[in-house]
Amino acid sequence: MWYRLGIPFLLVLGPRLLPGIIRHLRLIWRLIFDRRVHIVLRALVPLAVIYFLVPIDLIPDYARPGFGRVDDLIIVGLAALLLVKLAPQTVVDEHLGKPRVSTRPEDKDSSKVVDGSSKLIDE
Repeated sequence: MWYRLGIPFLLVLGPRLLPGIIRHLRLIWRLIFDRRVHIVLRALVPLAVIYFLVPIDLIPDYARPGFGRVDDLIIVGLAALLLVKLAPQTVVDEHLGKPRVSTRPEDKDSSKVVDGSSKLIDE
């Protein structure tokens, strides 16, 4: 019965949501293969997909009727969310194409920077 409302809902919102979903999937794919992201984080999504595909569940379906594969999809979604949120922000921004934000004081306000020189005296 949910399909009576779900299908028109997807047809209306699909074109608006699809570019964001594709961008997010590309980001996840790139983060999985980026060596600057920790190996445990990179392994979360493939392991969650394997858990989704394997027919054996930790909690049997008869113990929670009506829940079916929804819990498996929740685990895949949480794995993808953890990968994006716990990956280094500079790496995520680089893959999203965002400009790099500088924390150097001379880049923020050059009028407050004093030029100077130093001399190393070795005794």
